[in-house]
Amino acid sequence: MEDHEKLQGYIVKHKEAGLIIKEVASEIKMISINAAIEAAHAASGIKTLMEKVLDVQMTTNCRMLARIIEAGGLLMDSSEIIKFAGWIGVDDIFVTDGDGVTIGSNYPEAYGWRFPDDPNAQAYVFRSLIETKDGVVTQSIQARDLDNAMYKFVGVSRIDEPGIVQIGYRAETISQYQAEVGTVFGVLADAISALGIKVTTSAREMKEITQELESILKEKSG
Repeated sequence: MEDHEKLQGYIVKHKEAGLIIKEVASEIKMISINAAIEAAHAASGIKTLMEKVLDVQMTTNCRMLARIIEAGGLLMDSSEIIKFAGWIGVDDIFVTDGDGVTIGSNYPEAYGWRFPDDPNAQAYVFRSLIETKDGVVTQSIQARDLDNAMYKFVGVSRIDEPGIVQIGYRAETISQYQAEVGTVFGVLADAISALGIKVTTSAREMKEITQELESILKEKSG
């Protein structure tokens, strides 16, 4: 009789535990759904977020480069600028004279290329930096005038003399960054979903054990 009561009490506790696990599984399922929704929202907002982050980062790098040029710490030699571009992790660097003619770049073919006077040209907006002392121009991804390759550029005014200091990222580089950030949100949603599946499985197993114990109890009662 005592064993019978113990078994019955155990079954009751088992049922209660099963209900709790079931509730937790339901909550986790809702969390995973919300996480997936947030991941989708995040993915759509990553482009805007990355644009703002890159504007700040690229402006900082441009200003640092302008100060290094002012201090005479960087020769307008392609090989030197290639090394510097690799060091700060940018795809392109352009430095111009007071007429907007490129006198320094990690892109050898750019030497002698002049930032255009045509207001409709991609690079035209950067010419305003020649006339200002502390100007900043940020530009979204678009085909550049030099070769129609897709780039995002940011430029600042030279400090030592009139001119432009500009750095750029290829569209492919930016897309890669966006994909990496988006993956983080996706992994989080997947992990929560996997946890929900595990808890749901545990709840089902708990229910099966409870049913088995109830069957044993009925047999003993009979």
